[in-house]
Amino acid sequence: MQIRLSVPHYKVFLLAILMAVVVLVFLPPGTALADDEEEKSYNEQVIDDLMYYQYSFEQGNIDVGTLLDHLQDALDKLNKSDIRDDMREDIRQVVRIVAANMAEIPAGIIPVRTTKTKVIISLSEKTLPEHYRNVILKAEKLYDCLAEIGLNDMVQLLQESRPTDVIGLTVPEGYSRDSVQIILPSINANDFEGLEGYSLLVKGNEVTFKVPLKILRSKEGGGSLNFTYKSVEPAPLSIPGPNALKSAVYDIDIYWQRPDGSRVDKQTSQVMLTLPYRQGEVSDPAYLGVFTYNEAQSDWNIVQGDFRSPGQVEIPLVNPGKFAVLEYKKTFADIAGHWAEKDIVYMASKQIVQGLLDDLFLPDNPATRAQFAAMVLRTFGRPEAAPEKPTFVDVTPGSQYFGAVEGAYRAGLVAGIDKDHFAPGLNITREEMAAMIARGLGAEYKAAVVLSGALEKLKGFKDYGDLSPWARESMALCYQLGIIKGTPEGFILPKAYTSRAEATVMLRRVLNILEAGKSTL
Repeated sequence: MQIRLSVPHYKVFLLAILMAVVVLVFLPPGTALADDEEEKSYNEQVIDDLMYYQYSFEQGNIDVGTLLDHLQDALDKLNKSDIRDDMREDIRQVVRIVAANMAEIPAGIIPVRTTKTKVIISLSEKTLPEHYRNVILKAEKLYDCLAEIGLNDMVQLLQESRPTDVIGLTVPEGYSRDSVQIILPSINANDFEGLEGYSLLVKGNEVTFKVPLKILRSKEGGGSLNFTYKSVEPAPLSIPGPNALKSAVYDIDIYWQRPDGSRVDKQTSQVMLTLPYRQGEVSDPAYLGVFTYNEAQSDWNIVQGDFRSPGQVEIPLVNPGKFAVLEYKKTFADIAGHWAEKDIVYMASKQIVQGLLDDLFLPDNPATRAQFAAMVLRTFGRPEAAPEKPTFVDVTPGSQYFGAVEGAYRAGLVAGIDKDHFAPGLNITREEMAAMIARGLGAEYKAAVVLSGALEKLKGFKDYGDLSPWARESMALCYQLGIIKGTPEGFILPKAYTSRAEATVMLRRVLNILEAGKSTL
């Protein structure tokens, strides 16, 4: 018998099929048809739901914090006595995703806007506290549940992946703009719990910024730390030599913005900047340095840099400016063949010592107190100072060594010959140099000298009695560290003047100690 559907019945039949398809497509996770209920166990349904949320994360529909919530929910629901190995492997997949995303602010919640020339990334004051609470702390709560179902390896993975001091923020790729601006708002003290020891690592396409979160902590809230970076053409800048440039030139601006929108340029030196450089082009790594461009003088000034990682250097970001890595070697016409030539070239290239004339160092001239104050200030990486009221009546604003003497005085490196006078033009003695160096090295070294018996060794010199009592410990320190040496005849010469070459060599030895990070005691 053949069944024929009339036109109205045919339309009803098609509508019924369409409704069935819609129901199947839009069934929420965990909903099953009658036949499926017979085929899937309770635990299988829980795992299926979890896999659905894993897929949603991979498609960018949910963030890692939400995935963590669903993972915790699944672990709570599972019948612990009926978990198969394949289910454990599914859970491992999700835990691995969580572990891989714990230390990074999710890209999907990073607000990005663009102008014609700039990419602007502005976090909210809740971004970092919420990442800490919703990801880092929630992941810790999984430990017991995972251990209970035999996934101790995943507990270990989460523990090893937990960020202890750095949370990352990656600048999204694919924006063709001249510069990138990062805006980090202050974090209210009430939301700061747990973040005390953390830094935010902002990873750009080439440069990175490490920002201690403690500098963002604010009782009142409001205000923000802003920094902008871009690479610029080196052509308009005065590069010292055709092959000196070993990196791009980066124009970096950093400042605080008050709630009223006004700008404050004062920095704390706590933000660290990492720059890449072309390691394969370097011929002598000893002469590598990070330099910032001095617009007023059309010249480059060296800044403190750490070259520990191959192809990268880290510096404290104190002020805005243009930065580049240069391989720079400075020499003078009057040092060729001099016994101290190598040390003079090295220290001049690091801008610790300077010539008295553009092309002359005058190595055998005696070093003055002002000259050595400037040298020792730069050796220890301390800044110059320019107070409105000078400390000494004989070192006045506008004089050549005013900033260096004032900076060294404020750093505790130098003292005057009396309360009001520094005597900048007097030739410096070896014991005066030892005192300045010892002040820079600090109490830790002095304590080690006393323990090592260096004072007793110093008494073996024939002219020990000429040594001023106030200089004995300092001279003992410098002698023990190999900074100051005695003569073959058995003299230490505390009152002797020192040439500019001798002063340079001694400070090179100090710099070697500082760079090694340990003494030779």
